[in-house]
Amino acid sequence: MYLLGPILIALASSIIVGLTYVYFRVILPMLAGTNWVFTNDDWNQYYGGYGDEADHGQSDNGSMPISQLSSTFLALSTPTGIFHTLIISFFLVNILYNYYQCVKTSNTGPRYDVVVRELAEVTGFHYPQTEAELVQCKKDFERKIYEKAKQRRDEMMAAAKAAENAPLVSNGASSSASAPLGTTAQAKSTRNGDEESQISLSSPLLASSSTTTAQASTALTAKKAPLKLPKIHNWMLLSPIEWGYCRYSSHPKPPRSHYDHVIKANVLNMDHYCPWMFNCIGYFNYRYFFNFLWFVATALLYGTAICFPAFMKLGSHDYRSQVRASGGFQKPLKSIVVRHIRANPFIPTPDERTPVALGFMLCLCLGAAVMCLGGFHLYLVLSAQTTIEFHGNFSKRRKGGWTNPYSAGGWKRNWEMIYGTRYWSRHNTGENSSQDEDQYRYSGCCGILAAMMPSNREPEFLPLPIDGKLVRRKNNRDLDVESDLEMGSDEAMSSNETGSSTTTEEVEFLMESKNNERLVGRSRTNKTSAGRIV
Repeated sequence: MYLLGPILIALASSIIVGLTYVYFRVILPMLAGTNWVFTNDDWNQYYGGYGDEADHGQSDNGSMPISQLSSTFLALSTPTGIFHTLIISFFLVNILYNYYQCVKTSNTGPRYDVVVRELAEVTGFHYPQTEAELVQCKKDFERKIYEKAKQRRDEMMAAAKAAENAPLVSNGASSSASAPLGTTAQAKSTRNGDEESQISLSSPLLASSSTTTAQASTALTAKKAPLKLPKIHNWMLLSPIEWGYCRYSSHPKPPRSHYDHVIKANVLNMDHYCPWMFNCIGYFNYRYFFNFLWFVATALLYGTAICFPAFMKLGSHDYRSQVRASGGFQKPLKSIVVRHIRANPFIPTPDERTPVALGFMLCLCLGAAVMCLGGFHLYLVLSAQTTIEFHGNFSKRRKGGWTNPYSAGGWKRNWEMIYGTRYWSRHNTGENSSQDEDQYRYSGCCGILAAMMPSNREPEFLPLPIDGKLVRRKNNRDLDVESDLEMGSDEAMSSNETGSSTTTEEVEFLMESKNNERLVGRSRTNKTSAGRIV
């Protein structure tokens, strides 16, 4: 696994570099309609058609072919080339940035400890601070999980026995219902009895074999197969906000967290381990992973669309006509130069057949696969689930009447659980920092696109909602407010006298928020006091 990750990263990087080369070298001149410019004479003719002077620093030998770099820059000078290149550059920047952040971002370390302590504070869990408290936490968890596992096992055994007894009861009812038809059955049994007696008299061996078969079938029916209960993980026995204990890391296990055996650590909101990222996808880098999937899928489908016209010309009559016009089919293709026809720039040359075919097939196949994976994760984001929770909740969804305890109430709030409500975590530290914060919130389709733009901000909310409401983390602005409050309200009032916009109402609000933050503890009634529940 440790060797597979770097290999897949190198493979993904080579695919990105290869497709980028195919675009700039082959597809871009086709889109711009400049691939017919092959020699210096063509260069002069091209610029002469636009009304420019004929000499643009080219050599006097007009039959000399121009360089490949000059052909690319010529395509980039056209409006069509600029338009498509801007779109490709937009996709490349977002793909590379999100891929780098997804690989680099760690789900462990100081940030994990800060979020875990804050989550313990909100859920009312006493996080162990000493070795003795840690040992007691482990014992309490083992006792609790043993009782819950025993209770769940008894419930499943009772349900299985009830399901087995149901067919027996129905069979008994059907036999009693057929009792009034005894006259006909008795007549048939009389005739059958005479025949069986004759068979037994004529062939005792046949009668004994039938008796032995009946006894064997009765014995097999009497032996009931043991009930096979499905495997139940410990996290499936806990309530949505109940803490556990990880026996691998020997630390308390927060809700929605799982131990990853590759990175050997607990991961908040663990989704899966991705070898392509050489990292575990969880709370801190899931946004980068989701962005990467959709930008890759959209870019590949866009690449499929721009490669399609050239791909359809491979082996066509126009392709053969182009080769024949350059003197092909009479001598080896390696000894001639096949030039593009000016009337149709999407007809590839023999040298461009492989890049066009490979680029189209990669874009089509990979784009369809990544689009399916991105659609699945879009469902997970909007329903507030991880891949692990999706498989764990599969049986509950089949029974019906199940609701996700980690849902914030709707797809919009579930989206905000991953992307937050604003682009900047520290959006304004000026004199209007405490006023009109709603102007920085996402809104509409443009807000969704803005939320997916490159940003190294951390998740705005805690990994799970409390009572169906999102709980905002303590960000840098909260720390700045606390440091300002420690300076006292006198300094704030003096700044107001010198022309600052800080008012008495703002100072009272900051002091009240400071006191409310100190009152947040185990009590569930104080969880909304700090203004963190949205």
